[in-house]
Amino acid sequence: MADLIHRMIEQLPDLEYARSSADIMESFKAGKIASLIGMEGTHFLGNSLGVLRVFAQLGVRYVTLTHTCHSAFASSNGAGAPMTAVHEGNGLTSLGEELIRELNRVGIMVDLSHTSDATMKQALNISKAPVVWTHTGARALWDHPRNVPDDILRLIGDGPGKNPGVVQSVFYPPFIGPVDSANVSRVADHIEHIADIVGRKHVGISSDFDGMYSSVEGLEDASKYPNLIVEMIERGWTDDEIKDLMGRNVMRVMDEVDVVAESLKGQLSSAAIWEKRKDLPAKWGGEGDAYYPYAVREAQKTLFPVHDEL
Repeated sequence: MADLIHRMIEQLPDLEYARSSADIMESFKAGKIASLIGMEGTHFLGNSLGVLRVFAQLGVRYVTLTHTCHSAFASSNGAGAPMTAVHEGNGLTSLGEELIRELNRVGIMVDLSHTSDATMKQALNISKAPVVWTHTGARALWDHPRNVPDDILRLIGDGPGKNPGVVQSVFYPPFIGPVDSANVSRVADHIEHIADIVGRKHVGISSDFDGMYSSVEGLEDASKYPNLIVEMIERGWTDDEIKDLMGRNVMRVMDEVDVVAESLKGQLSSAAIWEKRKDLPAKWGGEGDAYYPYAVREAQKTLFPVHDEL
């Protein structure tokens, strides 16, 4: 997928690859569409943090911890798909905890869309960097598992103990209310509810146009964004607040994620492995571990510490 995106950018002159907020602004000034690379669901990692690091080198900027199924790292809210993968509890696995730390270290944004409530809470507790929900809604307004409940929204914002991330409100009709009454006003209701709890510096938008089977009346495609802007103006939002909503809040998170990654530069990469993977030893030097001579095992333990539970 990363290769496909790079090839699309090469072939389509309106697109321009972007990894940073500065890249986004340069594309905007040039009249081009800034194209970020994201990965939805950690199932694409298998059970390897090494794969994550390779994707980081390919320019991936955000990773959604789950899609509509569990993975070796985290549990999903499961809306729309059966949950068949092995997982531990209802949140992050021990390897998933390592994943959050590694995402922080390599400068990839943690996206909590699609995750279970337990995964959200645990990720927020571990992450040193701001997190994002790239496409979600307010569960208090529409009781759907894809939306974020108020008790978790209260963990986002400014102040002690809060994560300074961004919650991006989606346009997908089934997530915002009765499908037959999905309109611009209802999208704005979700934005305002989220903003009332987290603050207007911590809310954004994300259409999810590429993953929708139906659309909101008045927001059928990107050309209709002005309809939402007019709605927010009529609700009293200032020009600066609307600019923040439309993208500056997310770009601020990107910058802060980069700052955290820079601060973790001297930290060793994690070599944790999933204990349920049977084709690799869960611990170096275990009984019957004939493939790893003593010196190699000791070097592995010294250079790449593996948690005891793994």
